[in-house]
Amino acid sequence: MRALPHSRPARPARGRRPGGLSVGLAVAGLVATAASTVGLAASAAEPLPYVNLVLNGNFDSYPWIWACDANVRSSSIPHNHYVTGLPTADNNARCSQRVRVLPNSTYTLYATVRGPFAFAGVSGAAGENASTWSSQGDWNNLSVNVTTGPDTTELTVYFHGWYEQAAFDVRSVSFIGPGYEPHPCGDQATPSPTATDGPASPTPSPTCRRTYIP
Repeated sequence: MRALPHSRPARPARGRRPGGLSVGLAVAGLVATAASTVGLAASAAEPLPYVNLVLNGNFDSYPWIWACDANVRSSSIPHNHYVTGLPTADNNARCSQRVRVLPNSTYTLYATVRGPFAFAGVSGAAGENASTWSSQGDWNNLSVNVTTGPDTTELTVYFHGWYEQAAFDVRSVSFIGPGYEPHPCGDQATPSPTATDGPASPTPSPTCRRTYIP
C-alpha cells in the first residue's frame, strides 16, 4: 500500500477570489459604490431654500393678491406704502392670502404694524393656528412661528384689527420658510382678485408681470 504523501496540496492564496480579485479590493469597491449611492440620495433630498411665500407683502405692486374687506384702504402717499384697516362693529378689517407650504415644516410670519389691536396670524385646515398682536402707536415688528401638519400643503396668512376699535396700519408682511418662490401673479388655480379684494388690479394670467406702484 502506497504511503500518503507528507506534503499537502497547495492552498489558494489567502484573500483571493477564483477570478483573482482580492477580497479587500472587492469590499473596497462595494463601500465606494454604497458611498456614491448615499451621496446621490443625500443630494436628492437636500432641503429647499428658505423663501418669502407672501406676494405683495409691501403693498407696493399689482396684481394685489391680498383678499381684503371693503373697509381696508391702501396708502395714497407716494413711496410710502401701507394699508389701513377701519374696523366697525361687525367687521374687523381683515386681509388674507393663501400660501403654499410643505408638510412637517416650520415657518415664521413677520409683520410691521401700528395702531390699536393690530393682529397678524396664520391658519390651516389641520389646526395650524398662530397669531400675535400689538397696540403700539408707532411702527413695530411682530413675529410668530407655525409648524405644519403631515398633510398640510396650504396655509392662510392674515392680518386684521378689532371690532369697534380705531384704525390700524400694516406696512409689510412676510412669511419665511422652506419652499418654492411663488408665481409673481399668484396661484393660477385660484380665483383672480376682484375689486372688493383691495385696490383694483389686472386679472392675473400665466404670463403677467408685477407692476410696482410709485
